[in-house]
Amino acid sequence: MTKLSEQEVLKSAKDSYSYAFNVLKDRFKKGEDIISKNDEYSYRYARFVLEGRFEKGEDVINKDAYYSYRYARFVLEGRFEKGEDIISKDAEYSYNYALNILKGRFEKSEDVISKSTEYSYYYARYVLKGRFEKGENTISKDARYSYSYALNILKGRFEKGENVISKNAWYSYWYARDILKGRFEKGESVISKSAYYSYNYARRILKGRFEKGEDVISKSAEYSKLYRENICDTEKELKIKQIELKKELKKKLEKKQIELKKKQEIFQKEMIEFEKSDLAELLG
Repeated sequence: MTKLSEQEVLKSAKDSYSYAFNVLKDRFKKGEDIISKNDEYSYRYARFVLEGRFEKGEDVINKDAYYSYRYARFVLEGRFEKGEDIISKDAEYSYNYALNILKGRFEKSEDVISKSTEYSYYYARYVLKGRFEKGENTISKDARYSYSYALNILKGRFEKGENVISKNAWYSYWYARDILKGRFEKGESVISKSAYYSYNYARRILKGRFEKGEDVISKSAEYSKLYRENICDTEKELKIKQIELKKELKKKLEKKQIELKKKQEIFQKEMIEFEKSDLAELLG
């Protein structure tokens, strides 16, 4: 860089920026016109040389979403209104601009954000801190984000996403466990293809047999053993307890019936005795 004359440096935005940064280590007024014609070096000049706003370069910076966002964040440390139109055309930088600069909703960009599964979810969770209806159709096409949206945003069922969730054993199991807190019939076919999830679905969700998953469980020595010990034996014990309970209830009922019968017999005897005494009085 030091080998070039100042006049040669002035022919290039890159060289003018490098001359300011590496040689002068300060502002290079003569080079600012050429620097201001390049988005990258206008941003770099503002951030690393001026360490503040570079108004001459803003009209070129605002033509690029990446540099507009970085200019707002690292140079202005606040809104860059000139760059908001271009930022709003990019889902990633729109989300980051809303999160780090606006610290809230960026309405201008929501149509673009809503076309991205990833940034629709992030925008809902970290910016809106609640539901983002515009992005729900897009989110519903991805099992991971549908499950996460249900768990962290809706804190309940996300019906639009259930079809895609039901195609993935991992998310079907966790959706049943964390969201529905019970059976997820749509996901049972895919769950039944995994011994691990079939066993856990039976144990944690159904708390009993999962017949659809028994074929795949039977092919795994580990899960077959666990299934027999924790599911089948538990069911047998439950059935035994139910039989014992029925027997106990039957005994109690029979005992009450016997007691009632005895009371009825005593009552009938007393009535007969009473009637005899009344008849004796009448005849006497």
